Parts: sequence; structure tokens; C-alpha cells
Amino acid sequence: MQNKFQTNYQLLDCGQEEKLEKFGDLIIRRPCPQATWQRALAPDLWANYHARYQIDGKQWEIAKPARLPNFIFNHLQLKLKFSPNRQIGVFPEQMPNWQWLQKYLADQKAPLKILNGFAYTGAASLAAASQNSLHQVTHLDAAPASLNWAKTNFRLSLPQNNNLRWITDDILTFLQREKKRQNFYDGFILDPPAFGRAKKSIWKIERDLPKLMKLLDSLLSKNPRFIILSCHHPNLSANHLAQMLQKLSNLPSGKLEKFPLIISSPKGNDLPAGECVRWQSKQN
Repeated sequence: MQNKFQTNYQLLDCGQEEKLEKFGDLIIRRPCPQATWQRALAPDLWANYHARYQIDGKQWEIAKPARLPNFIFNHLQLKLKFSPNRQIGVFPEQMPNWQWLQKYLADQKAPLKILNGFAYTGAASLAAASQNSLHQVTHLDAAPASLNWAKTNFRLSLPQNNNLRWITDDILTFLQREKKRQNFYDGFILDPPAFGRAKKSIWKIERDLPKLMKLLDSLLSKNPRFIILSCHHPNLSANHLAQMLQKLSNLPSGKLEKFPLIISSPKGNDLPAGECVRWQSKQN
């Protein structure tokens, strides 16, 4: 799946349960449990990093003092920071979906209502909101810290945009309320984790994803336009995700794509980082 976009991110290599990445001029090394193969690059290149997450001590080691740059994707920027859980605020494997959102939504003439669930620091929300100010995007995440981080990213990239609705809530609870309010959506962006903890609930994907899809089915508008559903759980393939969409009773016929989320490396190993299905209506 080929997409052309501008970014200051590069995967240098991955293997032996770690990945080596470059953001601007800064190189970081962090755990990557799915990368069980041998590394492609030489050990001296792996040793040349600015920061490394030490999984034993659960903390970052700063080898060379340097400041994390903002992550750049096309004309958007996201603030990066070293988080205690080894994350830095962006999942680069989703870049093809952000590119697709920007192109698809730029071509839509009528305003669309879009829900980005599990929205994290807002990259997909930014992509959805950046192309057409008519579209209303609901950014939903259970973690207040992630939502505040997303607001910072919006101030960096779209300071004049006010078509965002910010929600901190458990996604199942929120969608049940939306169902009672009969608040329907034209587009959904969903990248559920395998496990997550909200204020009053725990998310387990194998138990809760079917519940989520049932609620999604009840919240589709009369003319739904797209659904993006991705997953990083080893027991849920793209075929499983596609079957879930195909079982939605309120989803009309349309185009359904299945593809792996892969981060390419120019000289090292590519990194498989999940599966994705994307449905769009026949109406462009």
C-alpha cells in the first residue's frame, strides 16, 4: 500500500524485540515485543542513540542530551515527549490512514459527523479536521492526559479550527448515551488497544470489541461514508475485522479494503504493526 506524505520520522531498524527510530535528528531505541527476528543493521549503529527506554527499570535513559522535535506529518505537527510507558505520543504505522483521511475528506462537499474513538493524542482527529472546516469531529479518549495532549497538538496545527468536540469517557458508555440521544455518525475511526483502563471500567478487546461493533451499527447515519478499524492483537486478523464490518446490518454495500499496517525501513527491517480494514461507501 503506497502513500506519499511528508514526515520527519524514519524507522531505522527493528529486531530482537527492539526498534530504532529517528525523529528529525534525534534517534531513540525502545522495546518492540513483536520484532523477534534478527536486526539488519550493525551493532555500532544500534549503539548510536540519543535516548533508550530501559524495560527493566521502566524508564528512559538519555545518552545524548537532546530535545524531542515535534512529529511532522504533511502540514500537521504533534508534540512528542518521553512517557513512562515507553510511548512518545504517536503511532507512525497509522500514517497511511491519516493520508487517506486527508484526501477523502477534502473531496467531500457535504458536512460529515465523524467519531474518532481511542483517539489518543489526536493525529487522526487532526487529519480528519484539517481538510474541510465543515466536518464535525468528535475526539474521544478515556484518559484525560491524552485528551489534553491532543488539545496541545491542535493548538500547534489547527489553532483556528473550532469544529472539534472533546470527550473524555469510556467508549462503550459514551456510545450507549449517543444511542439514547440518537446522535448518528457518518464516519468512524477506531484503533482499539488490546487492553485499556478507564476511570470506572476496563477494556478487553476480545470481550468488548463485539459490543463496540453492535453500538457502532446502531449509530450509523442514513448515509454512512467510511469506517476505519485497526487492531494490534495477534488473535484478530484483517479477515476477522472485515467479517465484523460485513455483519453490520445498517452498513450499505461499499468498498472494503484489508491491509497490514507496516512501517517500512529504507535500510533495516520493516515492522509489521497491526491489521486494518477500511470501508467506504460507493458514493464518493
